[in-house]
Amino acid sequence: MDTSNLIGHKVGIKTDNLNEALSGVIVGVDSVGVWIGKGDAVAKVIAGVQGVPEGFAEPAVFLPYSRISWMLTETKEAVYQKSR
Repeated sequence: MDTSNLIGHKVGIKTDNLNEALSGVIVGVDSVGVWIGKGDAVAKVIAGVQGVPEGFAEPAVFLPYSRISWMLTETKEAVYQKSR
């Protein structure tokens, strides 16, 4: 799955281990998942992890595709018009 075109885009993601959707920005992609930062995703994913150091300027979390139930991105109207 090629998601490199989503880097820098705000997304909503539902994972199989959390009851609610997460929001964040895709800051990187890998062949097996995506790196999410700059949203509530980071805080919610690491909330139960002990010993996470404080003060990270740009924290991010890795979400493997196998754990993602669904992912939403914002579509710009100009892009939609071109595809009609």
